[in-house]
Amino acid sequence: MATDLEFRRLQADILLDIQRIRHVTERRIDALLKEHDLDTTPAQANVLMTLIQNREPMTARQLARDMQLSEVTIGRFVRSMEATGWVSRERDPSDSRAILVQATPKAREALPRFIEVSNALQDSAFAGLDSDAIGKIARTTRRILMNLAEPGPPATE
Repeated sequence: MATDLEFRRLQADILLDIQRIRHVTERRIDALLKEHDLDTTPAQANVLMTLIQNREPMTARQLARDMQLSEVTIGRFVRSMEATGWVSRERDPSDSRAILVQATPKAREALPRFIEVSNALQDSAFAGLDSDAIGKIARTTRRILMNLAEPGPPATE
């Protein structure tokens, strides 16, 4: 019985650590963005990186789906980011009801600084781990995410 209890405690500790990692990461990213003179929040930086990686303007619905956030949340981010010059919005020429969001030249010019922030965070987070360990962590975290995202029994390997 003790091993089952120990196993459950270990599982609980892992989930708590994942939450702690998320919170520490958010604080660290926020500090790095300020150090690199990037007047944006970590969540807004994620929107920018999603837009830049997509290489095409996106609707709020597409952004919400890709980032697993609500359209209302994305709408708030976009309005704030438009006010500070990070993104622009324009009507979709193929669908006049849709609004396309795209990164501005300001965002594209700042991309090297965003990459520096990302690299600094990754260097700090994964210090002392070799590629095998990082690969195992990546596979494990993807599996946990799949297990939590999909309704029904856990996925099998």
